Amino acid sequence: MIDRRTFLRVGGAIAGCGAGVGPIIPAAETPAWAAPEFDVPTFELVLELVVTCSKPEAFGPVPDTKDGQRKSIWPIIGGVFVGKDIRGVVVPGGGDFPLVRPDGVTIVDALYRLRTDDGVNILIHNKGLGVPGAPGGRTRYRLSPEFTVASGKYDWLNKSVFVANLTTALPDGKRLAKGENENDRLIHVYRVG
Repeated sequence: MIDRRTFLRVGGAIAGCGAGVGPIIPAAETPAWAAPEFDVPTFELVLELVVTCSKPEAFGPVPDTKDGQRKSIWPIIGGVFVGKDIRGVVVPGGGDFPLVRPDGVTIVDALYRLRTDDGVNILIHNKGLGVPGAPGGRTRYRLSPEFTVASGKYDWLNKSVFVANLTTALPDGKRLAKGENENDRLIHVYRVG
């Protein structure tokens, strides 16, 4: 039986003899992320939201705050959502309170409510990043929504982890905004399995 130290010394010597071959790493030292049986997450599209905001309101006379620049607040005035066995409306009254960091990245921080067509209220806190430089000069938004809902039919929202993307370039059939004082955001929410 070869002990570990001898195995590494012999393995390293053998590996050093081959042209361009690195040292042999015993299976016990293979990084966990490289193991094929590792529990790889999956993503399931579970919700599509169209969130309508009014025109932005200035945060204050000066945008500088203790944590970055808060130039505007985006009041949420409505919208709709749909998913498998769930649908309803975005309740007016929430808001998106973005913060722009010194490096130009936007921190998304939106808090609002959803109401299902069978009358259940759901609180959603959408947090994430908007990173400039996506194709077409756009900002790429990635979010991690967190839901709070009473136990029952929709409590799967309490028991899952979600990621989402956001775009402000909606296809014609998805737009809800009326006029230049309103704008929409299209959000696709994926459950991590």
